[in-house]
Amino acid sequence: MKQLLKNKFISVLLICAVVAIISYLYINRQQQEDKRTIVTIAVRQDDNVQNFDTNYYTKWLEDQTGYDIRFEYISEGYEKEYLYAMLNSERGRIDAVFLPEEESLLTEEEFSNYAGEGLLYDMKECMTEDCHFTALLEQYDSISMREKLSEDGSFYYIPNMDTTRKNRNMQVMWINMGWLKELGLKLPETPEELCTVLLAFRGSDPNGNGLSDELPLISCESSYELQSYNFILNAYIYNDPLHGRLYVDENGNLTSAVTEPAFREGLRVCANMYAQGLLTEECNHYSKRQLMELVNSPLDCVGAFTSQSIADMIYPNCPDILARFIQIPPLTGATGEQNAVYCDYEPSVGGYIPANSAHPREAFEIMDLMLSEEAALVASFGEENEDWKFSESGDLSTYSSQAMITTLQYITDTVQNKHYAGAGPLVLSAEHANGVTWNGNNSLVEYLDARAVRSYEGCYYEDRELFTSEERLTYVQEAIDASEQTDKGISQFIFGERDITSDEEWADFQNEVNPSE
Repeated sequence: MKQLLKNKFISVLLICAVVAIISYLYINRQQQEDKRTIVTIAVRQDDNVQNFDTNYYTKWLEDQTGYDIRFEYISEGYEKEYLYAMLNSERGRIDAVFLPEEESLLTEEEFSNYAGEGLLYDMKECMTEDCHFTALLEQYDSISMREKLSEDGSFYYIPNMDTTRKNRNMQVMWINMGWLKELGLKLPETPEELCTVLLAFRGSDPNGNGLSDELPLISCESSYELQSYNFILNAYIYNDPLHGRLYVDENGNLTSAVTEPAFREGLRVCANMYAQGLLTEECNHYSKRQLMELVNSPLDCVGAFTSQSIADMIYPNCPDILARFIQIPPLTGATGEQNAVYCDYEPSVGGYIPANSAHPREAFEIMDLMLSEEAALVASFGEENEDWKFSESGDLSTYSSQAMITTLQYITDTVQNKHYAGAGPLVLSAEHANGVTWNGNNSLVEYLDARAVRSYEGCYYEDRELFTSEERLTYVQEAIDASEQTDKGISQFIFGERDITSDEEWADFQNEVNPSE
């Protein structure tokens, strides 16, 4: 009996010891968690992200850094006021700000002003030789990435940058394939054929509703890629508004295209199209939002438009409307040339740190990690082996190149809780961005963009490297700085505010854009 009691006593002691150890470990863990640095990030709420705090990407970043991440939502409709107030608030309220992928909440001028006022943290203080941000600057140094991201030698933001091949092409013209089939027309290949097609669109009721509601070609002035006439002008002479509309003449010199007779002829054709109602009358007043409403309308009233990506105009969740349009390759001009405008990578603000952040180094560590390859894959595709996997040998991408990524669950432009829907710092390698397999209708946007850009890549201007060469940089920048006056004159000629057939008005325009000549 005594032995039995002794054994019971020992068992109780062992149980108590185990409980004590477990309690100690639990309390110690809680204390450790209580000591974890909390980094607070401001972000605009996105309908495609279920919850930023419980997001898989958030948990991944927390596991990698050892920090707790909390999100505060930027007030919708008062974004600019919120961001400015936050920069001037008490220390420690917000440690970093993530901006959306497609739509910047700040203009370049506003951001530069904030930096000049000392409201932004200079991340140069945190950069080391082996950090991901430094590697990014060195990787893309050939396109002056340091100059693009720095402000007088300081770095105030970490970028978000689209590295897909479609982002290297400024503009695609998309045409209503259903209307072409209805009228028995083929894809136009020259400016003359385009005019013929648009005339048929205007007068033949291709949408079949018995109304004269067709808009043959729409356009708007909010950006170069949405200005349909830029596409048409490229059939007459190389027309690159991104680089001051410069081109290389027969003597190898950079020259303004707007001084050439061919450019004037292109303007005359565009002006005639506008006068005939082929280029929609309201196009010089449309906003991008209004264009999108027209293109996505179930009334099927749009014949053609231009954009960089088809998703810039058509909602990705509208496969029927996406399938309605097909790209027109660059038009062939009288000289037999086809021209397409090649774009440099253009980083936007992905994330920045307020100068009043209580944890600037921790915030930088998180954002720097987001530039790593592993993070970029999560941010783009979600969880490996559940949402995506590395492709097998022999798989082809939407660009018909060797595939790198196969999507298992397509979570782009859908409600999910695996990533931030493109918000924040994000630079996926071009190898992975352009190496995604086609996933049927789910990735119809990617397929259409890839098919379109492949028909443009052979038409990129051969001398484009001169625009970024060191010896020509000043001249190019001067042309870009003067582009506002040039753009104004071009639109005035096309929209009938000035007479393109008048030699006197043309001479006045030349004096305006080349006052020293």
